[in-house]
Amino acid sequence: MELKRDLILAEIITAIINGQANEAVKFIKAGIKLSMGAEEILQWAVIPATKQVTDTFQGADFFIPDVLLASRAIKAGLNAIKPLPRRSARTHKIVLGTVEGDIHDIGKNLVALFLEFAGFEVIDLGVDVMAGAFLQAVREHKPDVLGMSALLTTTMGSMSNVIEQLYIHHLRDAVKVIVGGGPVTQEFATYIGADAYGENPQEAIGIVHELFKKKDSFNAFYTT
Repeated sequence: MELKRDLILAEIITAIINGQANEAVKFIKAGIKLSMGAEEILQWAVIPATKQVTDTFQGADFFIPDVLLASRAIKAGLNAIKPLPRRSARTHKIVLGTVEGDIHDIGKNLVALFLEFAGFEVIDLGVDVMAGAFLQAVREHKPDVLGMSALLTTTMGSMSNVIEQLYIHHLRDAVKVIVGGGPVTQEFATYIGADAYGENPQEAIGIVHELFKKKDSFNAFYTT
C-alpha cells in the first residue's frame, strides 16, 4: 500500500512538472481514493513539484510556455484538493496577498490552503494588492496576522511600504506581519520591520501559530 502511495505522489510531481493538469488531477483523485489527506498530498507532491518549477523559473534556462503549463497544473491540483475535509474553523484570522506589481500567486495559494486545512480563517486578497487594499482589509476584517508575498525582487519594496502605512494609520500594533516569497529573506524581513519570515508553507503554519500566541498574550496583558 505504501508503495502505491509513493507512486501516486511521484506521478503527481511528474504531471505538474510536465504541465499536465489533467494527469495531476487524475492522480490526486487516485490518492484521495486511497484516503490520502490534503496535507500529505500538498507536502509530499504539490509543494516539491512547485519548488522545482519555481527554481526553474528563477534560473537562466527556462521556456516560458512550459512554466505557464506547470502553473496551470499546480492550480488544477490545488482546486482538486480544496474540497477535502478540513479542521473546524477557529476564531483567528489571517489576511494574505501578493504585493502591488506582482501577479505571482502559486506560493501564496499554497500557504493559504495549508492554513485553511490547519483550521485558520484565511482572507485572500489575491495578487497585485496595493497598500491601501491591505490597510482596508486590516480595518474591515481585523485579522490577527497579515501575510504578504512577492516573487519579484522589484516588488519587495512594496512590503516595506505596507508596513510603513500601517504605522502611519495607527494599525501596526493591531496586526502581526509575516512576509515570504522567492527572493525574500529573514534579513529583509527584519530590515523592513516584519514580525516573521516564512520560507515555505509548512514553516508558515508554525510561525502563524507563534504569532497568534504572541498577539493573544499582548491582548491579555493590556486588557487585564
